[in-house]
Amino acid sequence: MQEQIETASDEISLKELIQKLGQWWAYLKTQWWKIAIAGLLGGIIGFVYAARQPITYSSKITFVVEDGKSGGGMGGLASLAGQFGVDVGGSGGGGVMSGDNILLYFKSESLAREVLLSRYDTASNESVADVYAEVYKLKEGWAKNEKIGKIDFPVLAGSRTNTRLQDSLLKGMIANIIATQMTVGKTDKKSGFIDVSTKMEEEVLAKKYCEKVVEIAVERYLNVKTKRQKAIVAKLQTRVDSIANLLSRKTASSAALQTSSATMDINPLYRTGTVVEVETTIRDKTMLTNIYASASQNLEMAKFTLSQETPVILVVDSSEFPLKKEKLSKVKAAIVLSFVFGLVSIIFFSFKKLINNTLNSVEIL
Repeated sequence: MQEQIETASDEISLKELIQKLGQWWAYLKTQWWKIAIAGLLGGIIGFVYAARQPITYSSKITFVVEDGKSGGGMGGLASLAGQFGVDVGGSGGGGVMSGDNILLYFKSESLAREVLLSRYDTASNESVADVYAEVYKLKEGWAKNEKIGKIDFPVLAGSRTNTRLQDSLLKGMIANIIATQMTVGKTDKKSGFIDVSTKMEEEVLAKKYCEKVVEIAVERYLNVKTKRQKAIVAKLQTRVDSIANLLSRKTASSAALQTSSATMDINPLYRTGTVVEVETTIRDKTMLTNIYASASQNLEMAKFTLSQETPVILVVDSSEFPLKKEKLSKVKAAIVLSFVFGLVSIIFFSFKKLINNTLNSVEIL
């Protein structure tokens, strides 16, 4: 008996639900013209918005970094170079820009600042920041501002620094570029291919910025990875040159003494002293020769290690002119916003209907 009552109750609930859905649909049909107006308004807004959006150009560079070998054969080099007080160690700077750290560096403010303050091209003295400000009409707005006025961003050279105002304006440009106009990432999580892309309103600017940011970042990356080993090679080279100079002077001195001993030493007592000096010079020359050979070997091993630890940067793909154009479709924008406005209006009228029904029920009670 109880099961029959529950079944009947369920049937009544289902009928009521269908009835309410029918009422809701009938109510929406009475508001169709308002919903249509909302959708039309959304379509117009979407069309106008898309029409006002500028054309952007996308530039992309894909490259891969192959790290050099580290640690191979370093034990022998360390033992040979240790006698000169040189610590050959391991690869320099591996932790600073290793792995995904290089991705973060590509989007760092310091790198963006260096790119913006670099020379735009060899034909002019304009910086990338100057061209960027002109393309996005920032200079027009600054010129109308009494606190800013006409301002340029000369290419940084030497110890010259920018003013506080220039730095402030640069920060605004950098923030916009990093947030909306530049993307950095890996083609695939398991691969080592890195994609750097820029999207700007001027074709040449987009390509130049993308190329410069990769060029400067890669140069810094190589310097960091090989800085320590280059210093070791420089130290060993200095010591080899110094020993070579000493060996040259000792060789010249030995030759002069031997010639003097053979031709001018008539006095036996003087000849004995000369022979001792000649033997001492020959001994020193032999020692220097052995030291020079060992130092030269260490230097060649250090150079070989440097070549092994130097990463190889291979540019796999880069954009060429004409760059890919991107423009927001007016039709798509109109359809999307028309649908959104229509859906919002349906939700609005549905809630309005629900609230009215609730208030009417309260009044009846």
